[in-house]
Order: sequence, then C-alpha cells, then structure tokens
Amino acid sequence: MYVFLFDLAGIAIVAWLLLIVLPTWKVTRWVGETGVFPVFLCVVYLLGLVSLLMGAGPGMIGDFGSAEGVTRLLASPDVALVAWIHILAFDQAVGLMIYRENMQHRYVPLPVQSVLLFATLMFGPVGFLGWVLLRAWSRSRRAARELPAETEPSVGRVPAGEGIGRAMRTAAAGALGLLRRERALAATALLGIVLGMGCAAAIVVRGGELVGAEGHLRRAMSFDVAVGIYLLTLVMLLPLARFSRRGLMAWRATLASLSLYVLVMETVQIARGIDPRFTRVGSAADQIGGGLMFLAAMGMIATFAVLAWKILARRMDGADGPLLLSLRYAGLATFGGFAAGIWMSAVQGSSAAPAGNILPLHALGFHALQALPLVAVLLAWAGVRADAARPWLHAAGAAWLVACAAVAWHTAQGRAPLEPSAANAVAVGALAAWAVVAALALRLWLRNGAGAAAVGRPAAA
Repeated sequence: MYVFLFDLAGIAIVAWLLLIVLPTWKVTRWVGETGVFPVFLCVVYLLGLVSLLMGAGPGMIGDFGSAEGVTRLLASPDVALVAWIHILAFDQAVGLMIYRENMQHRYVPLPVQSVLLFATLMFGPVGFLGWVLLRAWSRSRRAARELPAETEPSVGRVPAGEGIGRAMRTAAAGALGLLRRERALAATALLGIVLGMGCAAAIVVRGGELVGAEGHLRRAMSFDVAVGIYLLTLVMLLPLARFSRRGLMAWRATLASLSLYVLVMETVQIARGIDPRFTRVGSAADQIGGGLMFLAAMGMIATFAVLAWKILARRMDGADGPLLLSLRYAGLATFGGFAAGIWMSAVQGSSAAPAGNILPLHALGFHALQALPLVAVLLAWAGVRADAARPWLHAAGAAWLVACAAVAWHTAQGRAPLEPSAANAVAVGALAAWAVVAALALRLWLRNGAGAAAVGRPAAA
C-alpha cells in the first residue's frame, strides 16, 4: 500500500514542471490559484498516516522527541515512504507560496523565480531561504528608489592643505564623537585591546607564551586585539546603516554581549592552560563553553550580516556611493574571513595539512574593513568626484579579493604561509596593486589641488 501511495504522489511533479517551465500559462495560473496539487499530496499523506497509526498505534508519536526515536521510526520502510510524502507536500506548498507572491509583486524576474522553485523542489529550505533573502533585497531596493538622492556624504572633506596636524585632529574629533555615542561597543573594544596588551605583558614576564598544555598566550593576544579593532571599525561604519532607534539598541546589545563573552572566554581559558575552542584536556564544562563560543561567533557573523545588509541596501548613486562601493568589496572579503573561521572550527584548529595555516586568510578577510574604506575616505577627503573615484575603488576592491582568493588557494594546498608558490605570487601582486591605489589616493589628498583634478576633482572654489 505504501509503495502505491508513493507512486501516486509522484503525479505532483506535473505541478512543479508547470510552475518552473510555464509560469505565465493560464493552466499554471489556475494550478497556482487553487493549490490542487498540494491538497492532493496532503490527502495521500493522510491516507498513509492513518494506516500507520492503525498499525502501530499512537504510541509511535512518542518517538518524535529524540534523535534515537526518529532514527528508529525512519528505519521502517513504510514510515520512511510516508515521511517522504510529508516532505513532498510541504515543499510544494512552499513552492506555491513563492509562485503566488512573486507573480503578484514580481520581486524577482521569472527566470530567477524558476531557479528558486527548482531549488525548493530539490532542496526545500534552500529555495525558501533564497526567496526570503531576494525578496527582502528587492523590497529594500524599491524603498530606496522612492527616497530622494543623498547630497551630503557621511565622510566630510578634510583638506590637507590646511595642515596635516589640523586635518588629523578634525578626523579624530569625528571618530571620538562616534565612540562617545557608542560607549558600550567602544568599552568592549577597549577591553579587548587591554586584554591583548595584558597577554603580551604576560609573555614578557613569563619568558614564553605557553600556559599549561593548551594555553597559547600569543593566540589570546592576537584574538583580543583583533576583536577590539573589529568593534572599533564597526562603530565607525555604524552611521551608514541608519538603524531605527529600537533596531540600533537591539543590534548594539547583541554584538556587545557576544563580543564580551568571546573575549572573556578566550582570555580566561588560555590563562587556565585550556584551548577555549577545541580543548582535549578540559572538562565537559570547558567543552560546552567551547561550543557556546562557536555559537557566539555565529551570532557575531549574524550581527555583521545585518549591518552589511542595512548599509549595502542603500542607493549607490548618492553622496556616499564611493564609500558604499568600497564596503561592498570589503563585505565580501569579510565574509571570506568568517568562512575561514568556520573552516578552523571544522578542522578544530588553524592548521591545514600538511603545513598550511588558515589564520592569514582569516586576518586578510577582516582587514578589508579597514583597507578598502580607507581608499574611499582618502579620495573623499581629496574632493574627488564620485564618478572619478569609482574606477579606483573597483581596482582596490578587486585586488583585495584576488589576494584573498590566492591565499585561500595556497592554504587549501596545505602549504606554509611563506612558502613560494604561484598563489602566493598572485597574492603579493594583488596586495601591491591595492597599495599603489591607496598610495595614489593619499598623494591626491596631500596635494589637495592639481593632483586631485587629474582624476576628475572639480577645481577648488
């Protein structure tokens, strides 16, 4: 009977073919409006479920609450077939929802809709996740188009011609103003830098970095300082996100608490001689703490994703266009840095056999947040027009991404960081290209006159 129900459910593939291949046909629209195929699958599922309950009794529901129980249930061919029909029914219900909403609002083009429906057919939640993200992106784009163009950049001009000291004081005053407004994040960042300095002092006093079996003070030092710099960088970028008051409070509290947890765990555990993430000598509580640290790191990725979404959903044709362009490249590199961190969690360490080290890739990804916006800021300070700045920013961003890809390639081969290779040569060349662009942007700002005009700056008034 259950094999017959499974074969009967296969008829519903007709609906998927119509939705994916012929979305605008009147028959497809009727199928979408009536939901006849998901209803059909639900009826088939109900027949199988009733038959199972009559045979095994309602006690089988008690197995739903544990992994062992679910495994035991699915080991039965009859239960597995009915569970598969369950999946088919809800996959098609989700696909129908995507079809109906997009045909009404056209958040994505029809070819993209078909790709999303195919992903939903094959991998259920993946297609739905893609739909949610693209729909949100489309909505933000539509909302941005309805807003007036921005005429005042977030990065004001700081003329070097008035004196480098005065220019730096002006820039520093703006940065200090941001830090005062974001005291919680600034204090957490300062704590990370202080903890890193404390680890450095401990290395000097002890005459070595190893504490116990697993406590590497040098790792804690670099980690704490890196988190501090990361938080300070996000504070500088925060005004670009334009959070609502409530949204900013929630985002700030989440990031500050997660950062505080990872800083304390990293430093305290290493001071105890225990690897905070992948301990082999610690207790069960230490291992649980390491698992929570991984979850906290995932939470920090989520907070960055929210910030990046808020910033990059803004229009690119406004006064902040060049800075937003640099942040698009920086965001891609930073997610690469996060991916390197997940890679380290997967292999439970920073080593990529036989001699590779994932940490350089991890660091290179995150430092894009400082390196790429720096070029945009220097060009803005020099008064370079947005249309003239964009080629420079594309060059700098592309060079940084190429360097990240080359380092990832070198690391995946298991080579030592400084070992000569084609990938390392590409990485060095790409970073040199970024350095050239940054140096030229700095030169334009320092000259602050005829040099800027060479790349399109309007003549000074």
